[in-house]
Amino acid sequence: MFKKFLGWVALLLAQCGTPAYACPLFVEFFPDPIDVPDVEGEYVEIRLDELSAEMSKPDTLWVQFESKTPLAFAYPVGERLVLVHDSVQCPVAADVSCGLLKNLSLPNSRESVWKLWAGECRDSINLPRPKAGKALKRVKESDRWEVAELLEETENQPVNPRLYISEVHHCPLEPEPEWVEIYNGSDRAIPMQPFSFCNRGKNWMSGKRTQDSIGPFEAIVFTRDTLLLREFLGFRDVRLVQHPMGYLNNTAGSIAICMGDSVIDSVSWDKSTVACPSGFSPLTGRAENTPGFLGGGNRASVRKKGAIEPVLYKLSSRVVRRNGNPLRIYVESEYAVQLRLLDSAGHEQWKKMVPASSNAWWTVPVVPKLRLGVAFLSISAGDYETRIGILLRP
Repeated sequence: MFKKFLGWVALLLAQCGTPAYACPLFVEFFPDPIDVPDVEGEYVEIRLDELSAEMSKPDTLWVQFESKTPLAFAYPVGERLVLVHDSVQCPVAADVSCGLLKNLSLPNSRESVWKLWAGECRDSINLPRPKAGKALKRVKESDRWEVAELLEETENQPVNPRLYISEVHHCPLEPEPEWVEIYNGSDRAIPMQPFSFCNRGKNWMSGKRTQDSIGPFEAIVFTRDTLLLREFLGFRDVRLVQHPMGYLNNTAGSIAICMGDSVIDSVSWDKSTVACPSGFSPLTGRAENTPGFLGGGNRASVRKKGAIEPVLYKLSSRVVRRNGNPLRIYVESEYAVQLRLLDSAGHEQWKKMVPASSNAWWTVPVVPKLRLGVAFLSISAGDYETRIGILLRP
């Protein structure tokens, strides 16, 4: 549940103004996720307002759960501090800091007691028993807590979830159905239920599939007829979603993503955009036919529009000799990155998980793992993956 909700929470917090209070306060707990293990979904949120003029800024903020050993954090910068178990799950938003709960487990079937202190500031709460899949939110600065459904509260807010229309096929050769590709340019899964194609029928998901989401850095394809489109594509690696989006005008038209009444992204075309039956990428303005995949040019264009490029990397060389220097790769990312060494047939021979924000050089064991010839190095974060060809020589 964390990956479906926390990206929304971070984006919403980044846009919300807060009045000036004197001390930090607990404002939200999510103890009992239902779609993921607790250690992947639990979080605690603390509001960090500006201190009063007569108060000096403390060096450390302490958080204690009942009689457990207190957690110490360098006093954070920003308006919110979110505590999670893994740095991979830290929200990415301005004015939001992140800390680790480490091995601390939030109780999901009983009341609990929490304390925090920083300099002269103190906050002590009795948290009520939580409900599965729902957050507990503080009612203003009172001692009352209420149950809140995060998705229901945020789905009509004018936030930017970093969804982009990345490819449109408005006039394919008959009988291939029209299709539109949507790209999630963030590191968080985004629930599909709140979104629709503006003025083109119902939301993307309904009924039993309301929990479906678009994965981090994933591109999916919407079409009226998934079976027929699958036959034309000829391969199954693309995620297709059946949706009654109506017909797209072949000569001049438009399509947009809406979240409630807010337009998230929009695209228009006319005869000069692309010659039928080609589709086109709104991100590059060029003809394209790559359903479910964003090539380098597209991804660079998405980055210019404000999405996240999840991994920056640099290789010491693409040619490795048996008795020469080893292959090393520099990885820079805010997220955990998986490195995989693949042989010429694409079979995995070695893998390593690089921690988030390590920003360091790593040695890849090419010589002991591969035979002479061509191989590949896979770099992935979430659903983003890129492969680099390398050559092992005598």
